[in-house]
Amino acid sequence: MNIEPDYEKKDDHLARRILERIRGERIIPRWKFIFKNYFFWALGALATALGALAFSAALFEVQSVDWRFSSVTHTDFWAFFFAVMPFLWVGALALFIVVGYVNIRRTKHGYRYPLLAITLGAICISLALGTGLYATGLGREIEESIGDHPPFYRPIVIEERSWWLAPEKGLLGGRVVSSAPDSASFVLRDFDDHIWSVEENDLDNTSLAAVARGGVVRVIGVPTTATSSSFHACFVFSWEPRGGFFGEPAVPPAKVITASTSERSAAMPRSEVCRGIRPYQQLRHIDETGL
Repeated sequence: MNIEPDYEKKDDHLARRILERIRGERIIPRWKFIFKNYFFWALGALATALGALAFSAALFEVQSVDWRFSSVTHTDFWAFFFAVMPFLWVGALALFIVVGYVNIRRTKHGYRYPLLAITLGAICISLALGTGLYATGLGREIEESIGDHPPFYRPIVIEERSWWLAPEKGLLGGRVVSSAPDSASFVLRDFDDHIWSVEENDLDNTSLAAVARGGVVRVIGVPTTATSSSFHACFVFSWEPRGGFFGEPAVPPAKVITASTSERSAAMPRSEVCRGIRPYQQLRHIDETGL
């Protein structure tokens, strides 16, 4: 008795059923599956890289502001803290990490990785890569290139300068234009291009050296009106370059101090007008130690 035809019929029937099931379930071809897997890995990597860029900009914001003067420019430390914190970039970093996590979970073996492992991994990679990018100066470029385009956002460099355009609070910031030979006054162009004649009779050697070095400075003195053209200075600090690990030295060499500054004794008592400046003792500490 020959039963091969029955087996052949069963095999043909099974093959047809398998083909029909494949067509019905629309099983994805292997090349599409591989492409989809790499595509989501690429999106996850891109999101992590964008997170690194966001962190480099955030790090620049925090590092570029001189925290020594927090109590000078703001009523208390927390007001200064919330003014300095890069909430835009922290939010962007968090968003990119979430996007990276979602895409990695959609890869072939992504479901095997726990939430904590993927999140910590993305954060560590973003922070490490972002720190390296910040060191190259990319954080500054991102901050300056984005400018004030996002609504309700202003770059920290511009924001900090606005704090030092408050002569009514005794705060001035700008570039030294010229200095009198007798160290009686110097000319300052503030960040709004307003010209000031700044009296320096109460400045000690450290502040006079900052004036002699020139460049951009912070001036703390007697409050005056914004429409005035003269200002009595009590402290002058160089606007030190920041924003990178490999920038210029914080304090330029002492040889740039002119001979006229050596005639002023560092222990010379200040006038009672300057002693009324607050926080006087903290400013004296910064003036004497640089810390």
